[in-house]
Amino acid sequence: MSKIRILSEQVSNRIAAGEVIERPASVVKELVENAIDAGATRISVAIEKAGVKLISVTDNGYGMDADDALLCLEPHATGKIREESDIDNIITLGFRGEAIPSIASVSRFTLRTRHADSPDGTEVVVNGGKAVKAEPTGCAPGTEIMVRDLFFNTPARKKFMRSAATEEKHIQEVVYQLALPYPEIYFELTIDGNRIFSSPGAPTLESRITTFFGRNFMNSLLPVAYSSEGITVNGFTALHGFTRSSRREQRTFVNGRAVEAPALYRGIREGYGGMVEIGRFPPAIIFMRVDPHDVDVNVHPAKREVRFRHEYKLSGIIAEAIKTALRQAPAPTVSIDPAISLRALLDASEIVYEQNDAEQPALDFTPPPADTGFNHFERQIRNIAPIAVSSVNHEFADQPLSRDFEENQEPMLPGSGRIRLLGFLDCSYLVAIADNGLLVVDQHAAHERVLFERLLKNAGKVPVQKLLLPITLELSRAETAFVEKNLDAFSKIGFDIAPLSSNTIMLNGVPASLKQENIGGVLRDTLSELLENNSAASGSVDEIALAACKAAVKAHDLLTMDEARGLLNQMAKCDLPFSCPHGRPTIINISKAELEKRFGRR
Repeated sequence: MSKIRILSEQVSNRIAAGEVIERPASVVKELVENAIDAGATRISVAIEKAGVKLISVTDNGYGMDADDALLCLEPHATGKIREESDIDNIITLGFRGEAIPSIASVSRFTLRTRHADSPDGTEVVVNGGKAVKAEPTGCAPGTEIMVRDLFFNTPARKKFMRSAATEEKHIQEVVYQLALPYPEIYFELTIDGNRIFSSPGAPTLESRITTFFGRNFMNSLLPVAYSSEGITVNGFTALHGFTRSSRREQRTFVNGRAVEAPALYRGIREGYGGMVEIGRFPPAIIFMRVDPHDVDVNVHPAKREVRFRHEYKLSGIIAEAIKTALRQAPAPTVSIDPAISLRALLDASEIVYEQNDAEQPALDFTPPPADTGFNHFERQIRNIAPIAVSSVNHEFADQPLSRDFEENQEPMLPGSGRIRLLGFLDCSYLVAIADNGLLVVDQHAAHERVLFERLLKNAGKVPVQKLLLPITLELSRAETAFVEKNLDAFSKIGFDIAPLSSNTIMLNGVPASLKQENIGGVLRDTLSELLENNSAASGSVDEIALAACKAAVKAHDLLTMDEARGLLNQMAKCDLPFSCPHGRPTIINISKAELEKRFGRR
């Protein structure tokens, strides 16, 4: 008896759904792509309960007749390709004919559609892959698809879904990715009855970027327009100095399709060259037009990844496009509002200023010594050293760690005994000796541990430093929503935040342990890391404190010897001093026995 059987259509559709429909955002992506391919100029997306209860996508595209409304539910039924050669010349977003039957097999699916010149529409209802009814109905021209009870018949898939906040974030990002390449199409997103955004169609992209990410984000971008060897590159890229802690805001599109490809990210990185430090990523929204024969979009079930025939040529063209944009960038300017008086600043910060009429003592003045070569060189060294140290952007400028260091005091670490600092290696590592050998300390990881434990131990009673002038930050709507849902957690670790609108917050105060300079950037990086790592699921105090450690001193920041000793002293007081909050080691101990072994003494 044969053991191999051909699977039924219903079973094969559910298997295909496992590849194509990973989460509610996948449903939104497939349905909106179909609406764009249908020539829609208006697309509305409505979500309930993170897409599990309802996903509704309505468009005013061409619509379908009764025959096509039924045929689109069959596997691999599509009107976008007809012959094998068409696969090498794909110009539409969808082409496989898998999405609709896959979605219908794992949900309660309703389709309403009508041609503009047809008096009646068609309604088709499918439950878990089984057709329930198909009949004429009255509806507007275009197509409306409602997906209810997603994964109701696949409990294993439903069990592995993330929190509502995380799924909503993915849905919002999918709509961003689909709306950005098509600014002429009206897009609307509603979640649980709340309109998240409504973006009218426009001939240019600027208004859509402003709607999605805020005016400050738009003002920090440069236009990109470049063409070479038949490849066109357009869009926007970040001004020099505008970076993020992750690649999440580098959005790349090929022939109108949002894609992820190392060749594209490599081109962006090479375009900035040495202007961006390691671990930082300039935001970019880049659109490329490439000959469809030179790109393969049929390598991933969700069509996120693509392959290029000449990927290094493409990387070079993107890099040159960004370099050209940066060369044409205007010089940075700084302006201060003259309408704000000094008295207003003092009153706002509750600073009392009283003029002191007491006579000031005379300053002693000693004439400089004769200008010998040695004295001249010595003055140069003394003048340069303080400048190099004071120009560093880290917490020590406001709260030096040296305050925890006393003369002749040596910190003690468990298992190592007393530690005596020797110096620095590459302005990134502290080199010290202990009772049991040689220690190398990563200054960034060590300071992360110090900040993390300080914020957690004092959660709920962290001293808050009020800002002289509150900072208004324009964030993405997903970031603003996350802040609003977790205001208590942010408050416990010292962030005084007031939401102002759907994409704007006001930062009134910060933890006293963090430096105020560029605190807006620190908060942006904190939010970016939280959302990048899907911490929106809980927004707990320890997760926020972990992300806030971005404010720690960085590698290559210059420390004085007293600051370094203070850092060691504070680290010695930590509960877990030997690893940073992310799990990386803070200290490498080279024991005496290891040194003797290396030198051949044993």
